[in-house]
Amino acid sequence: MTDTPSSPLAEPKSRLTGLLLVGVLLLILAVIGVTTARRMQSTGQLMRHALATQGELVIKSLEGATRFGMRHHMWGSLRMQSLVEEMLRLPSLHSLAVMGPQGEVLAAGVASSGVDDVPGQALTGLPASVQQAIDKRMPVIQFLGKELVVGRPFEPLAPFQRPGRSLPTWARSMDDHMRRMMGPPPDGPDGRVPGGRGPGSPPPNLKPGYVLVRLSTASIHAAQGRDLISSLILAGVVFFSTGALAAAMFFYARRRQGELARLREEVAENQHLAAVGRLAGSVAHEVRNPLSAVRGLVQYLAKGHEPGTRSYQCAETAVSEVDRLERVVSGLLDYTRPRSPRLISMDLHESIAGTLRLLADEPRSQGVEIISRLDDGLPLVKADPDQVRQIMMNLIINALEANNGKGLVTVAAHQSGRLVQVEVSDQGPGLPPGKSEEIFDPFFSTKERGSGLGLAIARRLARGMGGELTAGSAVEQGGARFILTLIPDEAHA
Repeated sequence: MTDTPSSPLAEPKSRLTGLLLVGVLLLILAVIGVTTARRMQSTGQLMRHALATQGELVIKSLEGATRFGMRHHMWGSLRMQSLVEEMLRLPSLHSLAVMGPQGEVLAAGVASSGVDDVPGQALTGLPASVQQAIDKRMPVIQFLGKELVVGRPFEPLAPFQRPGRSLPTWARSMDDHMRRMMGPPPDGPDGRVPGGRGPGSPPPNLKPGYVLVRLSTASIHAAQGRDLISSLILAGVVFFSTGALAAAMFFYARRRQGELARLREEVAENQHLAAVGRLAGSVAHEVRNPLSAVRGLVQYLAKGHEPGTRSYQCAETAVSEVDRLERVVSGLLDYTRPRSPRLISMDLHESIAGTLRLLADEPRSQGVEIISRLDDGLPLVKADPDQVRQIMMNLIINALEANNGKGLVTVAAHQSGRLVQVEVSDQGPGLPPGKSEEIFDPFFSTKERGSGLGLAIARRLARGMGGELTAGSAVEQGGARFILTLIPDEAHA
């Protein structure tokens, strides 16, 4: 069984190809999805680390500025508040709060707050874990979805508060308020010797200060959103590219199947023609010579009879039937042994006009009006003039026979796109329903005495020149319409 486009074997192959394409597309989309998720996770981790580092740098900068102000005796709560407000200009910094040993807010600020209760807003909405870390003066770095919280003890004198090292003179003379904020110095009357405290030092159980930095994570979400959009665009490109590839493969497969079907039809037709050709050769050899002999004998026997007598009429009928058989044999040989076309540039106006002149005295054209409607400026066509005239003779004679001595036959020519079309329409009974293609089959005829080879030969000649011959109904005239399509000669376009 052959695998034709309509056979059951073609459908499973197409279905398997479609499933493979869908599977590949889903695999690619899955890979893009997993890669996107990992990239978004990696981006989030890197940016959280960057924000945490920024928070640590803010705290260290605040401690450094505090040491600088103490060294030059230019430090106090107002200066700390001013420094906090300046630091809030940094990108991603949402709020900053500096707390004393008792948890009091010494300086605080919220970026673009526009509210009066700045300290309250800088410390509000914190989870219990962060509050516990603040109370215990423990370092904390916690991601809260829309913000990152960084906090640790505020110890600007930490570099000097190591065993065996005394506080510098400018640090010993600072006011009690700042000393309480900094927390207890190392044991010893001068900051070095255990067992005592320096003058004016806070009690040893006093907690150090604390700094809480809250940074906005909008930049993280924006970066992850950009990654997601990029992945969606990539997925869309892959999807549409795969869809375009699938469509191209589908149309290529359909075209290939159509080409295979056409080749199978040509092979089958060639095989049929080969068989018919062998039969035609045998018929021509066995029948043609006896037919000529019979025709001659009948004409000889009719010589002794007057026209109009019964014997003369029988002889005339016999000669007519012999001639018809001769035409059938000749048509069969023409169909099975086509001559290669001699393609040259030709003018359809001249060819059609010459054909109509030849048919002017045709008995079948008596009583039938033949109208020629040829557009001006028709391009030259690449065709065989003899074969074009043979096709036109066949189509016009068929139209005259269909009209049966009355009505209208129209021959029109016009350009349709890049092609040139010649139409022959009649007012006869029209084509049999559903037979618009079958009428081109050899030996199919709607005429009582037709051979069924004329249209088959005409279509074969048209296709041999690269054109086509089709049939349909003439809507305006109510009969049949035959369309000969030819290719223009581009060299003379």
